[in-house]
Amino acid sequence: MTTEGALHYIANAGAHTGTQLLAVSGLVLALAVVLWFVSQGIRGMASSSIGMAYYYIVAPGVICHETGHALGCILTGTKIVKFVPFHPTRDGTLGYVSHIEPKSGVLGGIALFLISTGPVWFGCAAILAMSLLVGGMGILPDMHAFVPAGAAAHSSEYVAGVFLAALQMLRNAACVWNWHSPWIALYVYATFCIASEITLSGQDLKGMWKGLALIVLALFAVNLVPHGCGWVEAGIAKAAPGLFLVQAVLAFVLMLDCVFFAVAFLLALLLGGAKRA
Repeated sequence: MTTEGALHYIANAGAHTGTQLLAVSGLVLALAVVLWFVSQGIRGMASSSIGMAYYYIVAPGVICHETGHALGCILTGTKIVKFVPFHPTRDGTLGYVSHIEPKSGVLGGIALFLISTGPVWFGCAAILAMSLLVGGMGILPDMHAFVPAGAAAHSSEYVAGVFLAALQMLRNAACVWNWHSPWIALYVYATFCIASEITLSGQDLKGMWKGLALIVLALFAVNLVPHGCGWVEAGIAKAAPGLFLVQAVLAFVLMLDCVFFAVAFLLALLLGGAKRA
């Protein structure tokens, strides 16, 4: 193989790696970033309105957040040194999980990524489980009903399909839930707590990006192997319905958070006005 041919082969593997990452994690990471900003807005406005009491109100969400980190440690075999699910302090720390540093290399990078992003996956799984418990299987979206066949995972048609599916989840929930049941109030409260604390801290984000970088290198190495691109893309195609459900649930949580953001904003205005009066 000539030098030009080798460079073309490497560039092609890099292009495939970028496309695969965009398909698997592009929309998930984008939704996670937006969730971070919205959740920070909710926390800022609510805590400025009612002070430290806010952190005790959302204690179940904080516990869920730290449990997500702890489960990431358990799943990756990382030793937990100390698990403090809820202990609010004036510096903004609400809880923490201390663990040993994962081993170096690709497996360590995957472990670090899963531990750092654990609150997102566990929080979404918890909200989905509660939604199914209250509303039944009828709220789950069908990928084929919202995404045109053959649409790329980073295309506008696919992204629109994810948000339409999340909106349909809200509509389905409204239709199947028994609004007279006292469980609905508990569901709304628990969802608010988890959704508002699903955000990742600065330390979590550092771990996520470090782990993701190692995963990218591993994926690039696989794509350099003959037929490696085909193996990866076949795996992504098989996982497509599951990935779509994860993305739709994240968008569903984002919509819920936007509602909670509006409530927190109105609360801040009312209490601010009451204080000025």
